[in-house]
Amino acid sequence: MNINETESRRLAMLQVCDSVFPVGAFALSNGMETFVQRDFLRRGADFEEYMKNYLEVAPYKEIGQMVLAGKYATDSRVSRKGLAERLIELDELASALQSAREIREGSERMCTRLVKLAEQMDAGQAQTSDGHRGFAKPSPADNATASAADSRENSIIAVHEHHTERHQLHDAADGLYGSPSLDLYAGLIRERRCRGLHSIAMGLYAADHANDVRDAAIMYGYSLLSALTMCAAKAIPLSQYAGQVALHDSFPRLVRAVNIAMTLKPEDLGISGAYLDIAAMQHEILYSRLYMS
Repeated sequence: MNINETESRRLAMLQVCDSVFPVGAFALSNGMETFVQRDFLRRGADFEEYMKNYLEVAPYKEIGQMVLAGKYATDSRVSRKGLAERLIELDELASALQSAREIREGSERMCTRLVKLAEQMDAGQAQTSDGHRGFAKPSPADNATASAADSRENSIIAVHEHHTERHQLHDAADGLYGSPSLDLYAGLIRERRCRGLHSIAMGLYAADHANDVRDAAIMYGYSLLSALTMCAAKAIPLSQYAGQVALHDSFPRLVRAVNIAMTLKPEDLGISGAYLDIAAMQHEILYSRLYMS
């Protein structure tokens, strides 16, 4: 794998973990809003403690599910049929372990959106805001012009101080298109053999596009913490400065959480902070709510 492909794969994972990627992650507080209304989260120090507690159980929940899915899909010893069987088992287990209905249903909606967007990105036909496809069918003349332009662009000569380097743009595109593992999961969802969970879909997307599962899991974990930080900023309310400090201070614990997740087997999943789950369930009956969970 050349350096251009490596960086493109990193960018692909950053894109699906970005706050502007429209899957709805920032509409879910994962029960945090319950703690706010119970006056357990009132200032920055409280949120830092919440993040610490969240990362204690995250390896056995979302991050662990994501890592297992990614490891299954990157295991060269596993056939496509074998992968399907493992995904069905993991999907059943992860769904059963998610006791809060709102979080489970939110994860399913996020999975659906991720699958749809991945399919459109793979096809190079993402829908634009005005309802037109991103790429119109080119005419023969356009094809000839584009071919000549691509040839010139792919052969750009960059003159540096010590050497001349030929950049091939198609190298950077390797690994960006085609999501066989995620497509398999999407098929199982359509056949109603899987419910479809966002954490599992992210692991499969990572297997298809990221450089390695661990690196992708750290990005995924960061996206979870970033979403919680945004929720806290609005719900507590917490200043942006305090939120970013808490997020920054959580990085060592996030790396530790991913390292733990990399060692787990399916039977290790399910360890959780009971009150985190209870708070997520109580969210359904809060008097007023900003978030969907």
